[in-house]
Amino acid sequence: MNSKGAATSATPTEVGDAGTTKASKTVATIVLAALAVFYLVNALLLPNAETDDGVGPKMFPLVVGIVLLCTTLLGIVSMLRGKADGRPVTGSELLHVLWGIVLFALFTASIFLIGFAEAAAIFSVLTTMTVFGVRLSLRKAVWVLFLGLIIGMILFLIFDVWLNVLLPVGWLEYLVFGGLGL
Repeated sequence: MNSKGAATSATPTEVGDAGTTKASKTVATIVLAALAVFYLVNALLLPNAETDDGVGPKMFPLVVGIVLLCTTLLGIVSMLRGKADGRPVTGSELLHVLWGIVLFALFTASIFLIGFAEAAAIFSVLTTMTVFGVRLSLRKAVWVLFLGLIIGMILFLIFDVWLNVLLPVGWLEYLVFGGLGL
């Protein structure tokens, strides 16, 4: 009843949306928790090849796995306390997620064909334009491509050269790092 004594009731769509939102949150939480545990277990199974500094290729995946598990646990606590606010996912949002998954699969396949840094640069442009919906002029697209190449080369330097985690080599990585003998 409202303040004037008239009866009020929730519409079926409001009740359905609340149930759908709770079910979506529960399913998403279970999936994220399973992925976090899977990632952390696989990070722990990596070979321990520490360098003189005590840092090896196992450290980064282990830290990412711990952070992923902790943020998932914080999300579970927030959901159980009723503090997590949510709404049903729209069809266009679902399309963006699916397109992001397709692009990531193409990125994963293309790193072996054209190299890590080159694939990262192309992936960054395509993701910016299609998943995030940013309209890029030619100048901005070239700028995003350039930044993607720089970030890809920095990641290649960190993982392949310094941590000795082999990444697929493309023509740019060969030109920059191949001749240096690093």
